[in-house]
Parts: sequence; structure tokens; C-alpha cells
Amino acid sequence: MGGAGGSAGVLLGGIFTDALSWRWILFINIPIGVIAAVFALRYVAEGRDGRRARHFDLAGAGSVTLGLMVLIWAIVRTDVNGWGSVETLGVMAVGLALIGIFLVIEGHLAAAPLMPVRIFSSRMLSGANLTMFLLGAAMFGMWFFVSLYLQQVLGYSPMDAGLGFLPMTLSIVVGSTLASRLVNRVGVRPLLATGMTTQAVGLALFATVSADGSYLGDVLLPSLLVAAGIGLSFVPVTIAAVSGVEPAEAGLASGLVNTSRLVGGALGLAVLATLATSRADGELPSGHVSPAALHHAMTDGYHLGFTVGAGFAIAGALAALLVLRRPARERRLEPAPAESG
Repeated sequence: MGGAGGSAGVLLGGIFTDALSWRWILFINIPIGVIAAVFALRYVAEGRDGRRARHFDLAGAGSVTLGLMVLIWAIVRTDVNGWGSVETLGVMAVGLALIGIFLVIEGHLAAAPLMPVRIFSSRMLSGANLTMFLLGAAMFGMWFFVSLYLQQVLGYSPMDAGLGFLPMTLSIVVGSTLASRLVNRVGVRPLLATGMTTQAVGLALFATVSADGSYLGDVLLPSLLVAAGIGLSFVPVTIAAVSGVEPAEAGLASGLVNTSRLVGGALGLAVLATLATSRADGELPSGHVSPAALHHAMTDGYHLGFTVGAGFAIAGALAALLVLRRPARERRLEPAPAESG
């Protein structure tokens, strides 16, 4: 479903941007959200928890939201203030302090915490969230830079860029289908590490795109590799997250791993975009800049962004191998397979 939604999204986004305005890629979410809400009321089974409804964790939700916003703001403003400036470090300290307050609220103060800290005592859950965080950090930046490269360097229209993403979304579908069939044979950790490594290889190839390149020569192969790696990773990382907790908390685990993807994507994109912009600005000569010089500068910035993104993916592969494992005690307690006959 994610692959199908991605395919529809990139095509419709290009059509709306070309035919109407880029603002329509935001406006279209209003009717989609309303329709989804109506269908949820009609078809989603009720699961009200009276205790949680009476004690909604507003303090926790507010502190973590503000903390992430402040932290991302500090990162994206480094092109103006610099990484070591008082402004940057001070704002980052405020963001981290708010996140620290959130953890205190969740661990000690909230009657019905949004994210019970105790749940991270599960090594499987913690490893899955760490891997998904790094996956999001690499993936969001990749989509961003490829879109800019296609339109600002290769000169594609928004609709053509949307069509250019279509093989990637189809590759995600193929990768996730293969993962669903292979996970029971190969295991969660090896399959997840393979998916993250495949993403890293694709991102490393993206780091070689040329200012005079082409879609077939510079974009198609690495995009297919990254997308296949994403598909191979999503299935095992979700299985790892929900298998690391009690069945009653599977919904919470699933929500946490998706939150890790979005938080990782937001922070990763902020870091990668800031680094790429700083590199591109440093490559531009003073005075009048020719289109060729501008394209080379932007491409150099994308190279740095893709390279750091590949580092995120490699870190995710290592997290899958080193962190994502059941404690020995839990493995010993697992029932032995039944003998036939």
C-alpha cells in the first residue's frame, strides 16, 4: 500500500504542480483527510481506553513537539549562524532540554504516557526504532535531493520528475514483497541489514551524479537500489518492533517505529539539506554565476548529502546486526519446535 500510495503521490504531485500550483500538493490533503476520517468512523473497530481518554498526555505531546521543532530550527539556521555559534548551540540546548523534559514526563509524571519509557527495555524494540530512525534520515534526504537534481540540474518539469520517481516506487513494492516471503527463511536481522546495505550502495552511487548527467546514466540504477533496499527493510524492521513487546502493546510498538521514521526523516533532512547548501554556497564564485557553475555547485552539494545519507544507512545496517537481537535468556525460554511422529 505504501508503494501504491507513493506511485500515485509522485504522479499527482507533478500534475498538480504543472497544471495548478505547488500549493495544491498541500491542499489535496484536506479532502483526503476528511474522507479518511469518515471511513475511519465507519469501518475502524472501536478501541477506546477510558483511562487514557481521561488522562491525555498533553504535557508530553507538547514538550516533544516543541523540542523537535526547536532542534530542527537550530540545524537549518546553521547556514546563517554557523554550527559553533552561541545562537545555534543555545537553541539546540533548549530543544534538547525540552526533549529531556518529555522523557521525564513519560517516565515519571504522566498518568497515561504517550511513550512509556519502560518499553525500550526490549532490545528488539530499541534496535528496530534505532534502525528505522536511521532509515528515515537517509530516505527523506534521498527523495529531496533526487527531486532537486532532476528539476534544477537536469531541467525536468515537475510532471517529468514525478514520472522519474515511478520506477522507485515500483521497486519498493517488489522489495517489500520479496521481504515478506524471505523473512521467515532468512531471519529479521540479516534481511534488515541487507536492505540497509543495499540503500547505502544506492546512495553511494547517487553521490557520483554529474552536473552534465542523464536520468538513465546517473539516476535509474541507484534509485532502483535504494528503493529495493527500502522495501527489503520495512517488513523486517516492523516485525522486529512488534515482536519485541507483549501482544497487547503491538499497536504502541508499531506507532513508535513509524514515529521514529518520521523523526529521523525530519532531523536527517535538516542535517543533510544544511550540509548540502553550505557545500554548494562554498563552491559558488563571487559575482555573476553562469548556469553551468551553478549546476556544478549544486551537484557538489548533493554529493555531500548523498554521502552522509549513505553513512546513515550503513549505521542502520550495523544497528540491525549489533543491537537487534533477543537477549540470550529470552531465546532459551522460546519453546522448542515440535517433533513429528
